[in-house]
Amino acid sequence: MVASIDGAAAVEGLSAGLSGAADKAMFAALRAQADVILVGAGTANAERYGRARRSGARIAVVSGSLSVDPDLPLFVTDAEPARAPLPLIVTTGSADAWCAARFEGRAELLRAGDEIVDLTAALAELGARGASVVLCEGGPALNASLLADDLVDEINLTHAPLAISAAAPRIADGPTTGAAESTSRAFALTQVVTHEGVLFVRWLRARS
Repeated sequence: MVASIDGAAAVEGLSAGLSGAADKAMFAALRAQADVILVGAGTANAERYGRARRSGARIAVVSGSLSVDPDLPLFVTDAEPARAPLPLIVTTGSADAWCAARFEGRAELLRAGDEIVDLTAALAELGARGASVVLCEGGPALNASLLADDLVDEINLTHAPLAISAAAPRIADGPTTGAAESTSRAFALTQVVTHEGVLFVRWLRARS
């Protein structure tokens, strides 16, 4: 994730206003290690997500209501090799059948939970499918739910050298699906890098 020095995770609803060359380089390096890139439907829609560039990596969009746009570049298959895996949509068992039909041939549905997405079950299923590294790229509500369910092992955060004097979400913000919404989670600082005024920090979950 990227945030301003006063904690904003977006400028006018998008993270692009905070990101520069140094952040994009770190972003690419982290993506290169991921088997699955997890993202919320709102972020996928706003940022107009496309396919992962690394062969074998898959994008997984979390959308309990299947509100993700089926016309995103992510779901365009014409130019993709036949062997390329379809993107995933993590949704619920009760997701509307008509909405699900819009993604036939464009995405694979992974159902976890009945009325709300069960993120613990979803990550377990991704692990069973061979994903050892799952990188979450937000948005803030998905981050908050993952933290509430204690499913975050590592946080990689770029601090942009900007202050945003407007209302904006934090990197973890909004309603969560977790049972322990206000529980604090302890992390240990493991890496600090600076480059051209940009500060990058890595935190690992301190588990007993």
